[in-house]
Amino acid sequence: MTETGNIWQRLLSTQDSLKRRLLFIGWLTAELKAYGIEPILVGGNALEFYTLGAYATADIDLVCPQPEQIGELLQGEGFQQEGRHWYRPDIDIAVEIPATSLAGSYQRVETVMVEEFVVHLISKEDLIIDRLNACVHWHSEEDCRWAKELILLYQQELDWEYLGERTKAEATFGKLKELRQEVEELSDDRL
Repeated sequence: MTETGNIWQRLLSTQDSLKRRLLFIGWLTAELKAYGIEPILVGGNALEFYTLGAYATADIDLVCPQPEQIGELLQGEGFQQEGRHWYRPDIDIAVEIPATSLAGSYQRVETVMVEEFVVHLISKEDLIIDRLNACVHWHSEEDCRWAKELILLYQQELDWEYLGERTKAEATFGKLKELRQEVEELSDDRL
């Protein structure tokens, strides 16, 4: 277990909200490792990370098979539960565990280092699929825009075969194809 007093001081002194949340997730991941639990960052915070801060969110969404373990740990560290969120106002951190299993591939989960901490994130491909689902099935233009932004940022490194298979299964392949074409046209215009 890490020294908790030190992490809270670090979080209080970290002005950048994304970095503060990532440091917190890294600390939480280190704490949960003793229980064999590896939370995965999903949702808006993952989107904020992958878009290099272009998207902004206020809460942390984690997938964790044992949310009660996180709840116990957070409660012991001064967090208060407010509905589905755990919140600690002094460090301005809100945590939600919307699911106990990942809507995507565990083999594709990406791992990044945030200072000395490890943070696990939903893959870029699975995040694109998540945004495409909201775009197509919920008619969310905002999610269409963020799916396109992720494609634009990572088009050279995305696993297009995986994206094709998953979007066909999710009935979003047509939108993926459309957005990819738009991104390619944008790229051609810049040459």
